[in-house]
Amino acid sequence: MQKVDFIKMHGLGNDFVIIDKRSNNIAITEDIIKRLSDRKTGAGCDQLITINNTSNQSADAEIEIFNPGGDRAEACGNGTRCVAKILFDEDSNKEILKIQSDAGILESKKIDNNISVNMGLIKNTWDKIPLSRELNTMNIPISIDGYSNGVAVNVGNPHVVFFGKSIQDTDLESIGPKIENHELFPKKTNVEIVQVINSNLIEMRVWERGVGITLACGSGACAAVYAAWKKGLIENNAEVKLEKGSLHINIVNDEAIMTGPAEISYQGNLEI
Repeated sequence: MQKVDFIKMHGLGNDFVIIDKRSNNIAITEDIIKRLSDRKTGAGCDQLITINNTSNQSADAEIEIFNPGGDRAEACGNGTRCVAKILFDEDSNKEILKIQSDAGILESKKIDNNISVNMGLIKNTWDKIPLSRELNTMNIPISIDGYSNGVAVNVGNPHVVFFGKSIQDTDLESIGPKIENHELFPKKTNVEIVQVINSNLIEMRVWERGVGITLACGSGACAAVYAAWKKGLIENNAEVKLEKGSLHINIVNDEAIMTGPAEISYQGNLEI
């Protein structure tokens, strides 16, 4: 038997199992991902993330992100902030970290007790989302009763954002998977439903691609603020209210800078 050590972390309830492969380059199989991700028989998580050594001299480390079913995710804002906390704790003199992901290099900073990460350039052209055909990405023709048509953006991964009211009363469990797997999204999509409270505050719920309803989503918060700003509903610097707290998103030159907490729940191991 071999033990797989892991750290369980979360950002506002969006939780992760993190395996540090820098010193123990264990093969991460679909079986390991499913066993660790299972909330009844494993540690339970929205995503499993590995920290890897990198050959990129511009980066401090590399991450791989896996959904509970074993498929890869390109980006994860809350997960990146959790990894950044581990790396900052290792070297308290570090002021800036650069983390290589499938979505590119993500720059992270420590701000008081929070972690900030620049999620990079947000894209909103149809072929970069991607969509299956050319459409106006500010007016995606998918109907949810009581909501606007969707706004599609890419924050290292695809998102579609809908604006309406009474988001807590919306049956996201039913709506989410239908939109995730809609024919317009060849790589599937994350789904955000958003209520604008004022020019600097929105409330959001999210259905994550390959995961389901989660308590928070960093890239989704970036997508929601960007979409709301582009539609003239809010300013470019806003708070995103989620079930267990808030993230702060600042859009600068079409790049999304996200700031929020990252916390360690516990450390453990799995015998395989």
